Amino acid sequence: MSLLKCCTIRRKRAVKNLYNEEHINNDVNTQRENEEEVGKYEDHDANNENENDGIRLIYFACEIPKQHIIDILRSIRSVLETFTMEKECIDYMRLITDKIFLVIDGLPSTSFFAAIEPLKQIDSVFFYSPASSSIDDISKQQYSYLVYLCETEETLIDSIRKSREELDKHIVALSIYNKKDKATRDLSKEDSSLLFFELFKNLLKNMPKTSEAKNTMVTICRNYYRGNLTELANIDEFDQTYKSTDAIPWYMKDTFINKFINKALRTEDVSVLYQFRFYIMDLSEQLEMKFLELKKKQKDVLRLYRYSQLNCNEVKNFQRNIGNLISTNEYLLTSNQRSVACDFAIKSPKRDDFERVLFEYQVDLNIVQTIVIADVREYSKFPERAEFLIDIGAVFQIDSCQYNVEEDLWHVQVHATDQNADLAAEYVEYQAKKMAESNIILMFGDLLLEMGEYAKAESYFDTILNSSNPNDEEIACIFFNFGRTHQLKGDFNRAINCYNRAYNLHMSARPKRLASAGKTLNGLGIVYSEQGRQSKAEECFQQALKLFKKSIPKKHIDVAGTLLNLGTIDCDRQHYDEAIVKYHKAKKIYDSSLPSCHPNHAIARINLGNVYLASEDYSKACEEYEIALKLQQQSLLSDHPDIARTLHNLAVVQTRLGNIEQAKQYLERAEEIAGHTLSSKHPLVSSIRETKALMAEES
Repeated sequence: MSLLKCCTIRRKRAVKNLYNEEHINNDVNTQRENEEEVGKYEDHDANNENENDGIRLIYFACEIPKQHIIDILRSIRSVLETFTMEKECIDYMRLITDKIFLVIDGLPSTSFFAAIEPLKQIDSVFFYSPASSSIDDISKQQYSYLVYLCETEETLIDSIRKSREELDKHIVALSIYNKKDKATRDLSKEDSSLLFFELFKNLLKNMPKTSEAKNTMVTICRNYYRGNLTELANIDEFDQTYKSTDAIPWYMKDTFINKFINKALRTEDVSVLYQFRFYIMDLSEQLEMKFLELKKKQKDVLRLYRYSQLNCNEVKNFQRNIGNLISTNEYLLTSNQRSVACDFAIKSPKRDDFERVLFEYQVDLNIVQTIVIADVREYSKFPERAEFLIDIGAVFQIDSCQYNVEEDLWHVQVHATDQNADLAAEYVEYQAKKMAESNIILMFGDLLLEMGEYAKAESYFDTILNSSNPNDEEIACIFFNFGRTHQLKGDFNRAINCYNRAYNLHMSARPKRLASAGKTLNGLGIVYSEQGRQSKAEECFQQALKLFKKSIPKKHIDVAGTLLNLGTIDCDRQHYDEAIVKYHKAKKIYDSSLPSCHPNHAIARINLGNVYLASEDYSKACEEYEIALKLQQQSLLSDHPDIARTLHNLAVVQTRLGNIEQAKQYLERAEEIAGHTLSSKHPLVSSIRETKALMAEES
């Protein structure tokens, strides 16, 4: 993982690339200690209620309003609307767009029930009546809203608070899982996203299956389907009866599973997918087993069909990308009968601004090795449909996209391919070796950091710290990762505190964990260098090398990272020859130790560019940065902050070369990425603003 320090036009300084180690050895063998720093990351219960949170509390008294009930409700929520007339209450609620909590004191008329039934804004209705007999019949009916029967004031208060908590969770679930999704990934533009997706799948396969993972998924589903009695019953059944061998049958049911899992997959959010790891990996494993059965029976080309509706832009995108690759973000349910898919196309009503599309998937089982397909007709309610399920992450090449006038149907033909598989396989193999040496639970957070998902990584490590009862070494590793996260986010004071906590824990252990302590010192040195405290940074880097000399091979990648950081200090001091020697040593270690697609291969190029920029050899600096950018685009997600840093460097060097228009293009791209991924106070964002202002002055 690299951290680049940005240059400015005024100072003519090179961008610093300070390498921070990848993973720390997370072998665990000591007991947990109570540390004061842990408290900073513990969950906090937010008791202060926001009155502008989109919820209205309404009190309707069927007879005489009870002042003590009104007082109780206002103690819960200061803004309270009260009514005694049915029509006035109904008319008021019809105008409300917020969610409504309706407290009914007594038993209203049947016409009142009929009038509020279609009001979707009503979330919960609380029937308050000390005489339980008057509300017994209510519990026997079904409503479009949640119903609470409250015989006492205490029950009323508890019910309102409970419903509010559940609604908050429901809203959070909707915000996460209802965001814009994508069913396919365009690999001509997002080839690195497939790499990270494969790394994620590989990581999940090796994570332990726990009841906690299942409970997490079930809880999220319950929050999402709050108020949906049918799906809540299905979720209860799943929770009570599910076994790993039931993964495919459950997916084939028309329940929350196939709806929600694909919705989650299409978000392309690995932190979301992590929450569903329990079921996703079961399903993928069962599909792989069925695929082995299929390969014994089917030896030639398999043709599968699927009907869908795409908007006009999506169809045009297929037309423009003939010959390019796409990857699926969801499980694809297909049929080997073209007539089945066509029948769906004919019978399905066409939505406005959408086109009917028939996909034909061609899979040569003798050639393609990476795709997983299962014959699932035995689990289907309609076996005559001859359905096949394709696992997530399948890669296809687009062969054609043509419109059939007679059928009023677009035909998209694709074939399965193993292209790009070698690249991913090399990295997966490298990752597997590290998993054997590291704590796999913490590796998921590390993957989030590599993807540039700093806030999600911090949240993940916070969850591990507070929920999994980590021991002393795990706590040290978590604080090391907190340090990395804060460092990457530009919060240097918090980073220093976390790195110091991790270092002290490693050095106070018996025996001392020297390699991990060295990595922590390397991270601490990066922060000091970012703050301009170069002497203190150099002291940390040199001490890290001493610890590495006692604990790891001299050609270890962590040694390479620290050499790069020392070279950066040499560059600052204009000791360019010494810097270049260190950079070449580090490059040799990377070349012999890392897979070809690893993002750290760009680091040596960036640092060489830094030297040339600092020594005013702008052409060579530009050449090195361009090579580094290509390497980063192959191995990092398109909106990764490191790409923004390199783009910013290119903008600076192009300005020095007099190519102002090209410099502006680089700077615009850097600004766009940084704006999406970093806070407005981050040093990179500040550097981009400064460079933009200086370019405006000079133009």
